[in-house]
Amino acid sequence: MVKKLYIPPKNSGIICMAIQSPFQGREQMRKYLLEFSKDARILFIIGALLLDGTVSAVTRTSYWTWGFLVLGIAAFFLGEYFVHRFILHDGFMPWVLPKGLDGHREHHDFPAELRFMLSPNRYNIPGYVILWVIVFAVTRSVNLSFAFVTGIGVYQLHYEWTHFVSHRPIIPLTPWGKALKRHHLLHHYQSTKNWYGVTTSCFDTLLGSNPDWRSVNPAQPESANNSNASISS
Repeated sequence: MVKKLYIPPKNSGIICMAIQSPFQGREQMRKYLLEFSKDARILFIIGALLLDGTVSAVTRTSYWTWGFLVLGIAAFFLGEYFVHRFILHDGFMPWVLPKGLDGHREHHDFPAELRFMLSPNRYNIPGYVILWVIVFAVTRSVNLSFAFVTGIGVYQLHYEWTHFVSHRPIIPLTPWGKALKRHHLLHHYQSTKNWYGVTTSCFDTLLGSNPDWRSVNPAQPESANNSNASISS
């Protein structure tokens, strides 16, 4: 039995680099690393991460610093799925990200476009400031506040790279990375009502949005340049 699975065009990340020579692969990887690392949004995250991490290290007074670093990582880890599903797709509390819905629709319409792929600084910058203020209001600690947003930055950088890899012709090195890329591409090209996780599929599994793709009728292609591929069951 053969069932159709929508997959992206070549320029959105499904080319198998395994067919290239090692030299070509290295050159391609260098190109994508530069594209990612030179983007203003990534530069902001890296800069904030260096600043926040330095301040939290210099002002550290207890092991609570490490705890709040982990808490920041956990906060982004949890927020990734729920913001994506309930705010960017279901439109719950649209005032939280007033332009987020439109920006996310553009990402789905043009998934290979870098300008729609990464979290915009109009949300990154105030987001980091607001989170710092909230943690400081609760803890009254400069150290713990910077440790928390350091954790946010660590996981956001991981998130942005994982998402970027999903939409570029990069083959992840690990089976886990390959599974995550496939998971996210299913969200784009099979059904936007499932597979919301980018760095993990655990919440999709727990909350019923990780079905067998063969049981889901594919949505219409989101871009005029989409192509189809057959996957044998």
